[in-house]
Amino acid sequence: MCLPEVYFLVHMEITYNNQIQEVSIETLVSDFVFSQVGEKQNGIAVAINETIVAKSEWARTYLKSNDNLLIIKATQGG
Repeated sequence: MCLPEVYFLVHMEITYNNQIQEVSIETLVSDFVFSQVGEKQNGIAVAINETIVAKSEWARTYLKSNDNLLIIKATQGG
């Protein structure tokens, strides 16, 4: 089965924590983080292409095709 060309115009591939994922071409970092970790986002760090993205920029930063996204959650240990 072939997918229509339109499908490829609205989706793109990114790498998230070393796994390839398809996302909409207009996906904000904030939306992607929410889809992965939910509302509890304290202690979350995001890097795109090995550059940290400040939490204040998540709602203004769009993912791009072939971005390498890393989401890290700080944990307490003892």
